[in-house]
Amino acid sequence: MALTYRVLCFGHNLMLLETRQWILEKRFLSVYVSSLSDLKRVAEGGGFDLLILCHSVSRLDFRKAADLLHDICPRLKILGLSSDTSVWDPLLPEQVMVGMDGPRVLLQLAQETLHSN
Repeated sequence: MALTYRVLCFGHNLMLLETRQWILEKRFLSVYVSSLSDLKRVAEGGGFDLLILCHSVSRLDFRKAADLLHDICPRLKILGLSSDTSVWDPLLPEQVMVGMDGPRVLLQLAQETLHSN
């Protein structure tokens, strides 16, 4: 039986979250949340392998989410989505997807991030 990774996607734009959910479900077990309180509640349930931080997350919320999840799940990998790399803290995510290059690239980068050291 193939290993199925669990992905937690955090952003503030519900329409984009639903679209990303639809894309991510093709390859992963995926859950999305739109608030820090929901992020904490869902993450405490455990079992997630990857956190995707969407471009709709502010730099402050990005930092809070990364710190919060690091405390709850220290081995969790992070993939940041951004149209501008200056928004993200380069010390936190394993990967940053710039430019919103479409569903295939999202799935590829998620997979690469999960398999990175």
